[in-house]
Amino acid sequence: MSKNILIIDDDEMSRGLLRLVLEYDGCQCVEAENGTRGLTLLESKPFDVVILDNAMPVMTGMEFLDRLRHISHKPDIPIIMVTGFLNALIRENATRLGVYAIIGKPYDFGELRTIVAQLCPSAAATQPHSFIPINMSQAYSPPPT
Repeated sequence: MSKNILIIDDDEMSRGLLRLVLEYDGCQCVEAENGTRGLTLLESKPFDVVILDNAMPVMTGMEFLDRLRHISHKPDIPIIMVTGFLNALIRENATRLGVYAIIGKPYDFGELRTIVAQLCPSAAATQPHSFIPINMSQAYSPPPT
């Protein structure tokens, strides 16, 4: 049985690449461009995991987590927060607001796949880790001409 994952990130390319990797692992993914849309989706469909960016317009990841705490009928969904601005304060606040894991951007797809596999053992990472995009933090250099 595949697992349903909600990816909340304002960067369309990041969402799409993450979706591609997770769907390769057998997951069903739904994308949201901000926290407000993510909350709406959570009310309409059950998800097994949420992958949440922190720095977004409309509603930040922290605001999303705070609002999610106040929804009385919300299911207990593990949340993986990803952020390009990871520091001690963000880590402390995210932990206080109940995230399962927090990782810095650019993240290692292998690490993220491993965390998803821990949360969704029947679906994620069923394929070998041979499909891992290159580390996006490395600068691209064109071949010499």
